[in-house]
Amino acid sequence: MATISLYDATIGVSTRSLQTLADLIKKAQAHPEAESLAATRLYPDMLPFSYQVLIVSNFAKKYVERLTGRALDVWADDEKTLDELVARVEKTLDLLKTVSREDIEGDAVTKVSLKIGPYGPFDATTQQYVLGYAMPNIMFHLSIAYAILRMKGIELGKADLIKHFAADFMPAPAPAS
Repeated sequence: MATISLYDATIGVSTRSLQTLADLIKKAQAHPEAESLAATRLYPDMLPFSYQVLIVSNFAKKYVERLTGRALDVWADDEKTLDELVARVEKTLDLLKTVSREDIEGDAVTKVSLKIGPYGPFDATTQQYVLGYAMPNIMFHLSIAYAILRMKGIELGKADLIKHFAADFMPAPAPAS
């Protein structure tokens, strides 16, 4: 039976999610309404685009903290412009580059203590945390970020969302002639 490593499921997926966000933000920067996009919401009671990016970043950062046992500085979460969001994504990608496969796979953490909203604290296995909480949240907030930009008319397609995830097996599209 094939297995997937914890490193690939956490650091790998987070890296590709953040690379996708970087590409989405760069496309958004060329939009006529770029100045207001960070504050745009898909629906009034949902968090704005800026928070969708911050949440993906924070889940990636929490992987590093929770799965390596590293104590990291608190990040302000005050990015409000597309330029600031690009910098935040790059900062998070730089952090992920400091994590080795051995940091995650070696003497791997097997339990994670969580407090989710009003629930907890409670313990979850690493697998429960990754597959049942962190990864679905990363994918949800990445998808909402994409949806907000599509709603504002930014030309995006499914390939923009999955190209970094499929890069290992799918050839890059040929350049337009």
